[in-house]
Amino acid sequence: MMRGFVTVITAIMSIVFLKKKQHRHHWAGLGFIVLALFEVGYVAIALGEPEEGLVGSIALGIGLLLIAQVFAGALFIVEEYFIGDYYLDPLKVVATEGMWGTLYFLIALPIMQSVKCSGPLCNFEYFENSSYAFAQMSDNGSIIAYTFGIMVSIAFFNVCGVTTTKLASAAQRSTVDTSRTVLIWIGSVALGFEQFQWQAIPGFIILVFGTLLYNEIVILPFWGFDQNTKVAIEAREGAKKRDAAYMTTSPGAAYSSQRNQRLL
Repeated sequence: MMRGFVTVITAIMSIVFLKKKQHRHHWAGLGFIVLALFEVGYVAIALGEPEEGLVGSIALGIGLLLIAQVFAGALFIVEEYFIGDYYLDPLKVVATEGMWGTLYFLIALPIMQSVKCSGPLCNFEYFENSSYAFAQMSDNGSIIAYTFGIMVSIAFFNVCGVTTTKLASAAQRSTVDTSRTVLIWIGSVALGFEQFQWQAIPGFIILVFGTLLYNEIVILPFWGFDQNTKVAIEAREGAKKRDAAYMTTSPGAAYSSQRNQRLL
């Protein structure tokens, strides 16, 4: 659930690097998302069955996950930056990223295979142990099916994600990306990978509500949450353009201008 912090990181990076402005309803949506992540994460930890040796690596796992979210948020921002300035097809973007990722691991994997280590990050005394992964696949054919299923799902996920960035923004993509936790939870429960915990349902409801609020699908008509939505901003700008057009083209434009100056 800590992966959901990519929404906050992406929003902050969009302000710093893309000069985007986050309005009141955006911050409220992010607040609901973070609250939901804490609630669901607490239920999973407090009510889940603890595994032996897990407690000692929790701090390390959280630290690595937070660092990963910084890189994930940076990826979203970079994609929005280039897609905003150039015409790039989402399929071509994903294919290019996959090509460079493949080349990177063709170089990095042989090196990591030879690095010996000990601890929770190591696999049988090596930093990376691909031979053991293939041995697991040969022992259990379902792992091969899951691997190809993950490859296909991630391909569609990346294409849809880049398309969302192109049509909307990186911050909106991150909120939708976080919301897939709901589908993951439903699928895990349906397949028997984890136990159903009704206490997590309020958290998922809050998560969906925060996502809808951030993306302006749900608009709250109070406390100024509806003043800076895309529809409201376009309505104000349209009114200003109509007023400007009236003052410059109306036969009584000069009289209206003088009258407004006297009133001011």
